[in-house]
Amino acid sequence: MPHVTISSGTQLYYERIGSGPPLLLIMGTGLDHSVWDAQVEAYRNQFECIVFDNAGTGKSGRPDERLTVKSMAADTVGLLEALGVDRVHVSGVSLGSCIAQEVTLARPDMVASLQLHGTWARTDGYAGRKFRAQIRLIEMLDMRDFYEINVLWFITPEFFDAHPERVEAQIDAIVANAPNRESLIEQYQADIEHFTLDRLPQIEAPTLVTVGNWDVAVPPMYGREVAEAIPGAEFVMVDPGGHLHNMENPVKFNRVTRDFLRRVGGVP
Repeated sequence: MPHVTISSGTQLYYERIGSGPPLLLIMGTGLDHSVWDAQVEAYRNQFECIVFDNAGTGKSGRPDERLTVKSMAADTVGLLEALGVDRVHVSGVSLGSCIAQEVTLARPDMVASLQLHGTWARTDGYAGRKFRAQIRLIEMLDMRDFYEINVLWFITPEFFDAHPERVEAQIDAIVANAPNRESLIEQYQADIEHFTLDRLPQIEAPTLVTVGNWDVAVPPMYGREVAEAIPGAEFVMVDPGGHLHNMENPVKFNRVTRDFLRRVGGVP
């Protein structure tokens, strides 16, 4: 299994799949790289997809220091440097989108284009209260019970009705690859502390922001605010779609993102 040890000493698990311009896919809170599977399958004939597990998640190790969005962004840059990737298209979902923001702000020279899915730049109000509630649930419940509740925040009611077996399979997969309790709480705390709203106007990379129309984890108003803060950013609402609309509605998600990559010169 491919791992690389970055400058912080953390071992990150990664995979490189396909051929073409490099496309980095950064996953969200507590989730491993497999939640990108539907995108890797769609992109692999035109891109070299680089997927990995964030520190403390899946098959990656974790540092001694507390996890933050900036530390995970530094990990991501360290991974690219270790792999010899100088410039890359970047796509992140949920916490992965926050990491992608910080990567782009810290190393604009590395980012050919930027995609932010189910994203935010501040957690005032609803989002912060929701993240704090999730931390309290993690402190009280075992991991399986937590995700039985947590899944209600990132999948639409229609998907629950139409695909109950897929929902159960997804919960099983998430629990099997979930971080330990300490790491998961740290990732949710990183979600809360993420604030880039005042720095987003510095981003010059072509940017696409997508949100699910039924995202009750981080409602669309937060993503729209990000799109409005980044000069020239495009904003697309995926309908139907929840927080993980890349998983729930991959046909539309893949069409929208591939069209964006084509327009910014990513598709050969």
